[in-house]
Amino acid sequence: MKIKNARQYTRVDFQRDVHLDFDGKKYIHHTVNNLSLGGMYVKGTFEQQEGDICSVELSNPDNGFGVELCARCAVVRVNGDGIALEFTSMGHESFLFLQTTLLYEAEDPMQLGTEFVQAISFELDSDEESPI
Repeated sequence: MKIKNARQYTRVDFQRDVHLDFDGKKYIHHTVNNLSLGGMYVKGTFEQQEGDICSVELSNPDNGFGVELCARCAVVRVNGDGIALEFTSMGHESFLFLQTTLLYEAEDPMQLGTEFVQAISFELDSDEESPI
């Protein structure tokens, strides 16, 4: 099921294991609820507030690829169900994984594809400069 974020990006339902690190305050094995080109929503209880910065590692324990996406994010919303994160930077390989995943999971890949040609809201790092 696709959820349209009226502000900017199409969100897709996407459940995956994620680890968050807020400068030493770690949240391990939480679950991403939805994903977009701009960020993600992670289910759980968090002691963070808007504006906090974290490192994100998204992985799939069912395959041997290990970490599939590494990024830096800012907290944009916290509620009783979870935390909304906005991407601030990621490497090219992570960005390619994000694009591929979104296209694969989207109900309307053509609509989503138009978002890829618009300016992204985060910085792309070289893959040698891991944001983590």
